[in-house]
Parts: sequence; structure tokens; C-alpha cells
Amino acid sequence: MAGSSKQKKQMAGTMAMYFAETGYIPNPREFSADPNRPVQIKIPTVRKIFGSWSIMEKYTRSFCPALMRGLTNVKPTSTDPLEELKKAQTAQAEIEGANGESI
Repeated sequence: MAGSSKQKKQMAGTMAMYFAETGYIPNPREFSADPNRPVQIKIPTVRKIFGSWSIMEKYTRSFCPALMRGLTNVKPTSTDPLEELKKAQTAQAEIEGANGESI
């Protein structure tokens, strides 16, 4: 049995905020294991209101497009930006000018 429109809108708003905070859309197993998920929302609740996880995702994307923009199902990697800068090579300065003379 599907939930009411009010229930769907409320859950979609809560889930959109959760997805925006995590930075991606987890699968149901990852969602259940996450200690930071909304306490009142469980997988059976999602299925009761929407029917399935994928329908909840689609509804949330259409109901809260600003929060869901750019989110994917791929978990972002946690790399240190300073390490990336250290690994990046610096560009070499020009040793000759446009006319072939030393700078």
C-alpha cells in the first residue's frame, strides 16, 4: 500500500537532506548500516510509503531537484587534497622568450 502524498513529500525532503549530507545516494544495504541515517526512516518504511527504493529515489530527485543535483550512486573517494597537490607536477617555467632569447 502506498503512502499519502504528505508522507511522500515529507520523506522525500528528509532523504534529500540525507543524500546531500552524504554526498551520494547509497544502496539500501549501505543506508541500513549507516549510523548517521535519519533514525525514523528504515527500509521497510520506505517500501511501505513508496513501494520500492528506486521509486523513492526518482520521486526525491523530482521533488527536491536543487538538493539532488549532481548526486550519483558512486561513493566519493576520500583523498587528501594536500597529497594530491604534492603528487602533482609543477609546470616548468619558460626558459626562452618568444623571440628565442633568454628571459
